Amino acid sequence: MKKSLLAIAALTAFAGAAQAQSSVTIYGLLDVGIMGQSNSNMLNGSTGGTSAGYGASSSSSYPKNGNSFGFMQGGQSASRLGFKGMEDIGGGSKVIFTLEQGVNTDNGSQYASGLPGNGKTTAGMGNMSNTGDSSNQGQLFNRGAFAGVQNDKWGTLTLGRQQTLMLDNIGGYDPVNAQQFSPLAFSGQFGGGGTTDQARANGALKLKEKIMGFDVNALYAPGGYAGNNGVGTRLEGQIGYETAKWGIQAITSFQEDATALAGASYGQAIAAGAVSPTGSAVAGTNQVTATVYNTRSTQLTAKWAPLDKLWLKGGFQYQNLGTPSNLQYLQGQPVLPNGSGFSVFSYTAATTPLIRNTWWLGANYDFTPAIKGSLGYYQQNANRNATTLAGRTTFISAMAEYYLSKRTNLYAAASQVNFTGSAVGAPSYSNANVNPTTVNQQFTYGLGMRHTF
Repeated sequence: MKKSLLAIAALTAFAGAAQAQSSVTIYGLLDVGIMGQSNSNMLNGSTGGTSAGYGASSSSSYPKNGNSFGFMQGGQSASRLGFKGMEDIGGGSKVIFTLEQGVNTDNGSQYASGLPGNGKTTAGMGNMSNTGDSSNQGQLFNRGAFAGVQNDKWGTLTLGRQQTLMLDNIGGYDPVNAQQFSPLAFSGQFGGGGTTDQARANGALKLKEKIMGFDVNALYAPGGYAGNNGVGTRLEGQIGYETAKWGIQAITSFQEDATALAGASYGQAIAAGAVSPTGSAVAGTNQVTATVYNTRSTQLTAKWAPLDKLWLKGGFQYQNLGTPSNLQYLQGQPVLPNGSGFSVFSYTAATTPLIRNTWWLGANYDFTPAIKGSLGYYQQNANRNATTLAGRTTFISAMAEYYLSKRTNLYAAASQVNFTGSAVGAPSYSNANVNPTTVNQQFTYGLGMRHTF
């Protein structure tokens, strides 16, 4: 009897240890709401189902005359479904993995941002289709697919599709960290070091560790092209320090032959080189053009809590979009993943350098344990030939949150955007019978609910 009890106890202990050593977690986030916007794109008419956001004349989704009101997904955070795994292999080491997919909450589909040109037509409501570029381009696990090793002493080493160091860092230093109401959260150019297409790195090796309390991180993504392994190579380095009351981070990034995608489709097959009704050469359905750059970027961020309930946050990012190194290697190569529904019509080498300087300041304040307020000011200056001011965009954003529980919160947010110089939207209207006017501002407001599980 005693031996039987001992055997049962041993088996129970072994089973408990085995369960503790290996685990898989299903997690996710759903963010839904309603929003209104002046000088707006169509809010939820794209194939991807994404909400409209900020735009300017440099984007194929620049704002149009007229207001809209509709469904808002991802007002504060992008909806997602993910799987995380961990196995304890002893010695303070664990094997880990993550698979994460974006979800469209307006139609239940897999998240795809609605690449430029998606569903665009020459007249009517189709001309208002949202066409925001991002690094989520129809991949099955578009938000992340990587595995690696984590050690209590040496840090974490992962390999696969994952966020860049800049994208990892922005959320903690953005005063209004809401996807539809902060330019830092809405546009992937900040995480991508200049182009939204690069906000997540494919086939990247990422090391994150602490040395004497300092954050020391690095990312390397090799290009893998035969004959020239520099094509498409990405390098990032980061050093910083954070405490319970303050933090500071510095990141530098270089991307060789980065791509910036733009629309070249009008919703119907048109032969290459043909002329659309508006007089510009276009490609066929769901084809995009790719402008190729060498990008260099530096990001400096800081935060400080002078009071227990108050955080002050700010940052600066320099982006240099220069001429590419290896355009000839990219001709005919795929940029978009299989299954995205898009293909590249043409590649163009950037010939005029573009410099973007962006800075921001803001604050978070906890009025009560359940009520939080956020306020931020953002400004981006764009310069051609590194000297001439081409355009300026300024943002004033505010958000209030009410937490029903640790996992669920309600939020109300608004943002005013002003465009000057080349950032002013070109005249455009959804109805050809109405005389359009230029767009120099945009106001966005919304109410939503976010739930994590």
